[in-house]
Amino acid sequence: MDLSFKGPNKKCSGCPALKMNLPRHTILEEESEHECDILFVAESPKMHEGEWVPFRAQEYSVIMNQLAGLNILSKFKVGMTTAVKCPSINSDNLSPEIRKTCTTHLYDSIERYKPKLVFACGKLATTMLYGKATLESRVRGKEHILETPGGHKFPVVVVKHPFEVVSEPRNSFLFSTDIQNAVNNILLDQATDVQVDYRFAMTLDELNEVRDEFLESKMDMAIDIETTGLNFMKDTIHTVSMTMIDRETGELGKTLVLAIDHPEAKLSDRVKGKFIDFICQMMRRKDIRKILQNATFDLKFLKRYGVEEVYDVYDTKLLQHLYKEDVPKGLADLVYYYFPEEKF
Repeated sequence: MDLSFKGPNKKCSGCPALKMNLPRHTILEEESEHECDILFVAESPKMHEGEWVPFRAQEYSVIMNQLAGLNILSKFKVGMTTAVKCPSINSDNLSPEIRKTCTTHLYDSIERYKPKLVFACGKLATTMLYGKATLESRVRGKEHILETPGGHKFPVVVVKHPFEVVSEPRNSFLFSTDIQNAVNNILLDQATDVQVDYRFAMTLDELNEVRDEFLESKMDMAIDIETTGLNFMKDTIHTVSMTMIDRETGELGKTLVLAIDHPEAKLSDRVKGKFIDFICQMMRRKDIRKILQNATFDLKFLKRYGVEEVYDVYDTKLLQHLYKEDVPKGLADLVYYYFPEEKF
């Protein structure tokens, strides 16, 4: 996809990039470019085989191979453009003035393409679309709705630049996952709301209603705690939650949330003690798995509250590290990888 040179552009008036020693200035798409469904935004134009292009051949192949693997190329049209329109502009020499000028051109391109989904590839494209320096790792894979001055609303999803996949193949997992999730949830509308059957217990009667069901269940238990901070010697536990999980199907059963030192519960020592006794009974069971995320954190807090015996603990963070160590392993990350179409 050639980006043709059209000479001086009145929208570039006063832009500091015009005074920079660059190979060319203001490389824009042809007016004849058609609308598309998916738009990939690269960083700045690159010279490849005598043409200025958004992505070089290997980078282009990474994108198209990913889309081909999703079997969507016959359903959706794909477009590509650059975040800035002068070559050799990067995150290091992108001044606020250049960003302001090129944002006008970028939104002109988006107005012309009218995409239903935009992928911002890399740091520079992320900065241009978000309007400020944004840490890529914090927004990667997340949907963000933007609107052009002309009124075209579009979702943007930040992904790794395909060059990062070419230069380091281990990045292909995140690149592939982000694109697949965005296509499925935004274009194909496959996202669903998760229905959770839960009980929030603040009294012994509320616990007793489900106590035997949990103690007798043969389903695995996903256990999580909410605390006031990270210091297990000083901070306190707000709640402890337990969710039944069918090991074979992954289906969720009931969820029980126990208030411990919750500011809205104000439990008596007697009630809190009964709650802790129940937690101890659950944690020392040897016939079910207890599944935690970053288990050492939770277990240190629980030990301080008197939960001494613990058996058959499975740590999802540790398991993810053993399975694929080169990707983020936070709880939100794991939900994103393995339950991408479920809204919690």
